[in-house]
Amino acid sequence: MEIVGQIFSIIGMALTIISFQMKTKKQILLIQTVGSAFFLASYVLFASWAAVCLNIVFLIRNTVFYFKDKKWASHGVWLYLILALVIAAGALGFNTYWDIVPIIGSIFGTVAAYMKNENMFRLLKLGDSPCWLIYNISIPSIGGTICEAINIVSILVGLIRYRKYGFSKTERMP
Repeated sequence: MEIVGQIFSIIGMALTIISFQMKTKKQILLIQTVGSAFFLASYVLFASWAAVCLNIVFLIRNTVFYFKDKKWASHGVWLYLILALVIAAGALGFNTYWDIVPIIGSIFGTVAAYMKNENMFRLLKLGDSPCWLIYNISIPSIGGTICEAINIVSILVGLIRYRKYGFSKTERMP
């Protein structure tokens, strides 16, 4: 089962890395949602329960923030609700002190996913990826480890490629 888990994590890796090269936030979130589903399956096979619970929240988070332009998903309360879910999911799946690291990263990732500006999203994900890199090394997850190492590079390339360094003044917390 571990080999299948590694295969799922490698598929999730490929999707996540590609996502940071997408132009719009909706495209990024869509591809990352599919990648999260593969990572979820891999973490189930690795019995990494904190990561399983967090990836379930990511599926919800990405779906809500994908539809942020719709009235039902536009309210700022979603950010705080999903942050609470991240902390609760991490606590629910908590097994070792290593499980704290992806919770911290997931807080960065959730705030990033809330942002409207794609480059602000990418910038905040630089707080997310190193945490998951450390966690994936500790499991070990080959796809997850390689993914986060390359994600950092992919995020930086995306920031340079799209060069929107002037972040909107509307990018404030609700």
